[in-house]
Amino acid sequence: MNQIGKELKEIREEKGISLEEVAEKTKIPLRFLQAIENGRWEELPEEVYLRGFIKTYAEVLGLDGKKFVDNYKRSQSQEVTPDVPEKEAEVGEEEDQDQFLHVPEEDLEEEDQGQFLLIIIILVLVGLGVIGFLAWQFWF
Repeated sequence: MNQIGKELKEIREEKGISLEEVAEKTKIPLRFLQAIENGRWEELPEEVYLRGFIKTYAEVLGLDGKKFVDNYKRSQSQEVTPDVPEKEAEVGEEEDQDQFLHVPEEDLEEEDQGQFLLIIIILVLVGLGVIGFLAWQFWF
């Protein structure tokens, strides 16, 4: 990924354009442009913004911004991801989906009971309101 920033920097310097000029034309903060050029990706905002910055930066230099974004995406997919041991399910064994929930099962049951109770109370109140209205219409 550092290659993309280095390439943009080299082209910018060849064209005699300052980084401040790029920041002014693109409205991209100078610190983000510096981070792109120096490969400090951790200082940049989320992926969608970063792709937009790369595209806009390249286009201001008269380059194909989409090509640079595609190169960035390719470099992202080629990065080495940490080895995470995967749990292999045995034949006939179902994977426990609840292991991914962060809320204990007991808390879920209490929440469900609270919602059920609230629905019952609302239905009773609506029922009493309807009965009261009908009684009022009948006697008055």
